[in-house]
Amino acid sequence: MKKTLLFFITIVILLLLNFGAARLLHASLIDLSFPIGLLGLLITMPNNPMTMFFNSKITISAGDMYGKRPGHEKFGKIPVLASFLYTLAALIVTFLTYKKYFM
Repeated sequence: MKKTLLFFITIVILLLLNFGAARLLHASLIDLSFPIGLLGLLITMPNNPMTMFFNSKITISAGDMYGKRPGHEKFGKIPVLASFLYTLAALIVTFLTYKKYFM
């Protein structure tokens, strides 16, 4: 139940970011859905410098001191999967919307 809720919360956050960016930039929702999905992936992916920017937990372990990163991720696998599926769906919808330009 917790994983399903976390999945849907991630999707809702990405949709809210998409709506907000589209409204702020006066752009189409579909045009910004793919970049917002990529941004979600960059933020939630482990071993990514942007993940450390959003990481509020400051932890130093022996693995950090010797250059080995432990298997610790702040966000976990569910938000990464949700961001990936959102990006994939955005790519498909964008392609279907603008398929006459791609072909």
